[in-house]
Amino acid sequence: MNLRSSPERTALATMREKAEYLLMAGEPRRTMVVGATGGMGSAVALERTRQGDVVTLIGRDLSKLSKVAQGIGDEYEKPGVLTVELGDMESCANCIKEAVALMDGLDTLVFCAGVHEKSRTTEADLQSWDHVLDVNFRSFVHLVHAGIDPINVSGRGAVIAIGSITPAFAGAGMNLAAKRALTGFCETLFDDVREFGTKVSVIQPGFVATSMSASPRLESDLMIQPEDISEAVGYILQTAPSACPTEIVIRPQRSPYK
Repeated sequence: MNLRSSPERTALATMREKAEYLLMAGEPRRTMVVGATGGMGSAVALERTRQGDVVTLIGRDLSKLSKVAQGIGDEYEKPGVLTVELGDMESCANCIKEAVALMDGLDTLVFCAGVHEKSRTTEADLQSWDHVLDVNFRSFVHLVHAGIDPINVSGRGAVIAIGSITPAFAGAGMNLAAKRALTGFCETLFDDVREFGTKVSVIQPGFVATSMSASPRLESDLMIQPEDISEAVGYILQTAPSACPTEIVIRPQRSPYK
């Protein structure tokens, strides 16, 4: 479809008008947070709920999801909860369908999930590497593919992924490959959906104070805080319709190394 032809331009203008109307009417944004039990995901979920979004928490562990939902519900509207196995692509697609049904639509997908596997190519277990690719990249592709139509139709859609600025070093091969694939996919996705008014952005943080970055060599207080990531998500969502921050790089202000 040529989105620059007159009929499609008219339809897209209508989408923008819809987005402006929803904003003026105070209609809540419908947001799903994938990887909601982690430090960054739970912070994003809390902030989006605080901002008035209708939020659905997505993750593998129901008890952890319920705990996060209960903690948010003590002060704000309690989020919905859905489980997913990110290594199972059919489960990813079904999760989108359930989220859309639960929230009566979908405006925003925030992907915070990820696993870590450190092993050199000479000693790597390929099954473990496949799992890294499935969870850190392929699941995101399948979630986006299943959810992009309702996101585009909303008129104020957004797809936000948490990447990483981790440099290349021995043993980081598959983690780095998955993160770079994530970034590359988002770059092309933006061009695929920009005419719908859908924002696509990758947040690339350095060390974030979560369990995944815990190390006796690092000071957690000097790392990026999970709340910094949730603020970056908010910045993307508040950006004017005429602009899209397609990539945000965040580094610790001071070195966290001891």
